[in-house]
Amino acid sequence: MSSIKRKGSFLAKLGLSAAVLLLTQQAFAAGTTAGTDVDNLATVTYEVGTVLQDVIESAPGVGNAVPGANNGEVTTFKVDNRVDFSLTQVGTAHTPVSPGQTDAYVEFLLTNAGNSAQDFRLVVTQLASGDGAVNTLVDTDKDMANLRIRVGNAGGVPVLGDLPYGDEIAVDTAVTVYVFGDADLVQGLVNGDVANLELTATVAEAGVAATLGTDLTDDILNPDTIDVEVVFAEGGALGDGIESDRDGFSVASAGLTVSKVATVFSDPFNGTTNPKAIPGAVVEYVITVANGGAADADNVSIADAIDTDVAFDATFNGNTGLDIVNGAAPIACTADGNAADGCTLIGQDLTVGNVNLPITIVPTEALVITYRVTIP
Repeated sequence: MSSIKRKGSFLAKLGLSAAVLLLTQQAFAAGTTAGTDVDNLATVTYEVGTVLQDVIESAPGVGNAVPGANNGEVTTFKVDNRVDFSLTQVGTAHTPVSPGQTDAYVEFLLTNAGNSAQDFRLVVTQLASGDGAVNTLVDTDKDMANLRIRVGNAGGVPVLGDLPYGDEIAVDTAVTVYVFGDADLVQGLVNGDVANLELTATVAEAGVAATLGTDLTDDILNPDTIDVEVVFAEGGALGDGIESDRDGFSVASAGLTVSKVATVFSDPFNGTTNPKAIPGAVVEYVITVANGGAADADNVSIADAIDTDVAFDATFNGNTGLDIVNGAAPIACTADGNAADGCTLIGQDLTVGNVNLPITIVPTEALVITYRVTIP
């Protein structure tokens, strides 16, 4: 609670009948604005030998003995600054990002529950795997790039041009703190990576708009004075003027695994029974592009440079040369010089997927391309 400072007190003890009246007394509580003057004046009436005497008003310090109205002096104290604020993550889940995404953000709610407007210095720190789980997710020791803090209205739209600190946050006011970051490709973020962070708010002195004040100092152990002292009381208990909370980004991306397997299909002597890769043999290639990630892989294109020591079998699969299945859906495509159907074979360079055949591989599914070559 706010400490109380008194310039003086007045105690009248008279053997005669006395009545004490407190005039202009102002009620105060934890929510009373810091710096408020609380003024009190006591007035004593009394009789001497049944004769009513002039009133005597109180005064601080040694008191007042001069009878009559307006000879006293108001006793005043100032309400101290009870610093009480909170910083909490908005929601309980990480913000999903994809590699290469810019200006993704997480949100925190900064609430001033004290009795004075305050500034707040904000600092963000990247966490590591040893710092524990955040929202049940453990950091994978890969960071977001270009972290930036911006403060806006609670529930408002994040604006990168806003201030990077809490400015003149009024009593009983909440603002949203946005921490922006880029999932820079240089960082090597892949599907399943987690980048946790911690935001710290330190209470600072208010008073000048658009200017971050100096950090406040706790006066809890200092002697009481007539000035406005500061008491750190975050969460209703003695504190340190610092609050923090954690959030993070989780990478939700396509996770592609590409395999190419060669199997001897037949040879001139054994047919399809234990064939060997001898001249005249047919070898079957199977290219599998599996998406084990959490997002679609769009506009997939496969380029395969076929070795010049073998010849592409254009008669395979009904003279298309290709057998293509995406998930469970077959794709009709012919390996020739015409790119209109999405596949081409120019010389020994095979391409599957282009602007005419935009291929999307959804999570848990795979694109499978099969073709055959012969050994001259």
